[in-house]
Amino acid sequence: MISELQVRKLKRFFGLLDFNHNGVIEESDFTSIAENLCVLWGLREDTAEYVKIVTRFSETWKRFSFYVNNEDETASWEYILDLANKYLVKENQEQFSIYVDEFAGEIFDNFDTNNDGHISVDEYLDLFMAYRIEVRYAAKAFRKLDRNDDDEISRAELMKAVKEFFLSTDEAAPGNWLFGAY
Repeated sequence: MISELQVRKLKRFFGLLDFNHNGVIEESDFTSIAENLCVLWGLREDTAEYVKIVTRFSETWKRFSFYVNNEDETASWEYILDLANKYLVKENQEQFSIYVDEFAGEIFDNFDTNNDGHISVDEYLDLFMAYRIEVRYAAKAFRKLDRNDDDEISRAELMKAVKEFFLSTDEAAPGNWLFGAY
């Protein structure tokens, strides 16, 4: 069984992905996050860049939906909690690591907008705004994830943060701040 801390963090994550707050995660939640990002970046619906971003998030849903095993192609909180109890335990961490690597890579690719191999504080702020996370936590979270204090989050730092977010049972782990205060 996963710890109470892991349940709290997972509940936070579920709430961020359930963009329309209807109690399930579905493809429209992912496209809504993409549309929010496009508005933030000032992209019009009739542009190729807008379509590219929405398509990228739809593809993210398709990879995520691999873990959704029901006819209506949604994931309820109970279903996600069940998956967590299956994959966040030591016996199944190999499969979980594959998912985490994909997930962290997608976050990185979506928010390293200048493709310099790092996420700047401004790019990280975009993540908070796209997912509707309270921006007042962005700077503190960024500092916690930037472990070498170079004012950038590298792919390795992000990978470590994502793994800590899902796996750590230590209240003080920096990765717990991946999506702001939990």
